[in-house]
Amino acid sequence: MEIVFFLISCLLIFTNHHHQFCSEAATSNLEYPYPFMTADAQKAASRSYDYIVVGGGTAGCPLAATLSQHSSVLVLERGDSPYGNPDVEDYKNFFKLFGDPKDYPYVAQGFVSDDGVQLARARVLGGGTAINFGFYSRASSEYIQNMKWDEKLVNESYEWVEKLNVFKQEKLFPWNSALKDGLLEAGVLPYNGYTLDHLEGTKISGSIFDKNGKRHTAADLLQFANPENIVVLLNATASRILFNLESGKLKASGVEFTSNNDGLPYQVPLNQLSTNSEVILSAGFIGSPQLLLLSGIGPIEELKKLNISVILDLPLVGKKVQDNPSVSFTIESPKPLEFAYGQVVSILDHSQVYIEGGSFPQQNNGTNIVYIGLVQSKVAFPLSRGELLLKNVDHQDTPYVCYNYYSHPFDLQKCMLSVKVMINLSMTSSIQEFAFTNNGQSKALRFFGTALPKNQSNNDALAKFCNDTIGTFYHNHGGCQVGLVIDKRYRVIGVDNLRIVDNSIYKDAPGTNPQATTMMLGRYMGIQILQSI
Repeated sequence: MEIVFFLISCLLIFTNHHHQFCSEAATSNLEYPYPFMTADAQKAASRSYDYIVVGGGTAGCPLAATLSQHSSVLVLERGDSPYGNPDVEDYKNFFKLFGDPKDYPYVAQGFVSDDGVQLARARVLGGGTAINFGFYSRASSEYIQNMKWDEKLVNESYEWVEKLNVFKQEKLFPWNSALKDGLLEAGVLPYNGYTLDHLEGTKISGSIFDKNGKRHTAADLLQFANPENIVVLLNATASRILFNLESGKLKASGVEFTSNNDGLPYQVPLNQLSTNSEVILSAGFIGSPQLLLLSGIGPIEELKKLNISVILDLPLVGKKVQDNPSVSFTIESPKPLEFAYGQVVSILDHSQVYIEGGSFPQQNNGTNIVYIGLVQSKVAFPLSRGELLLKNVDHQDTPYVCYNYYSHPFDLQKCMLSVKVMINLSMTSSIQEFAFTNNGQSKALRFFGTALPKNQSNNDALAKFCNDTIGTFYHNHGGCQVGLVIDKRYRVIGVDNLRIVDNSIYKDAPGTNPQATTMMLGRYMGIQILQSI
């Protein structure tokens, strides 16, 4: 099976030619711009806190910043600072982070799903916002209603994020401009112009890259924190949740973690004098279910296999995990193309299919530069479900994850539809501008990798393309869903003082790209928690 994520084969070429440079990426130049950021595990663990947020990622940073307005907060982040790291901050370095994960273990931890697809999980303050393609778009009104969120507070929470972290696209990169025009030629209408809202048709949306190409991550939202009430501890990987029994009720009492600097274990307690203290897991689609399992909360038979003491039999921890299957095509351009991050999206088929793209120069064979244009689609609401299972009790390791792509026939049908749209797109005059002239006569696109099927009425060819080029948008989610693992207030069922706020709670991925909604969720739940005190 060919693994595709924004031309992963090209990235491997790039990595091979730049291995020496990549391996020299140093953490010594990293910056700690907030006075409450530290790597001193002993000092951070020497006191108790009203809230311990496990994971300083897309949801964890806005959540912690909000809670710190009225309560003491500790954030445990297993990665380091994104600040001062040009491979995070400069948009042109995006693809390096998805080369050889051995070169960037402190930023992106690579792994391969049991389906054979290469993925990555963020390992840096700011989480996925520090390693993604920058595209920012809100979830649909229907999604917000299905999640039973307060729409007024949702909008206020989006705006809170956007006033600091979201930038309007003043100018489209040449490839993205051609992509927009081509999608309109291909009939993906209406054209909605620039908007952050989720609308059917083709649109330009916001970005977390500013006009100078600098990335702004969820870590920037810590600017809104009360510096007197918050500690952000970096290089600290949670290993288990601590519990006690109070009046026969299971209650979270703190967290055990390992400092990645000295390798020593530490325990940090919740404030026992507070009646509202909580451990809140914001460790992501892998980290949150993994930590529940390591702590003895999950399917009893699976826990017993690894000799984990069972705290609570909760059968659906790690179940119904999901990824949005994607396919892509890439072409070589006869004219120079600069690096272009995501700016344009088409949303079609009742929001079931999304199409985006980008471009970048690529060193080929160590000497020549080739220019690559990329188009990628994803199935937005797949019906296939998978599971996450511990492979061992090492909290630094990544569990087994299987998404069972295309196990439901609906998903393959939607993929085939997206391929038909991409075929139509490839034949538009806007994209044919990037065709090469053959023998001084005919012109044809020069595919870089697997070519699109020539006959869109050949269902076998469409299905083969979907299966042969299956990849990911890295929009993974699930494993701790509402009603299965957590209640409607996101509290773990059967446990007091333990909550989950991140993308593991989603049944479906929100909107075009989830980062907007996940940052919003951190702010939203922070407000909800404070209002309930």
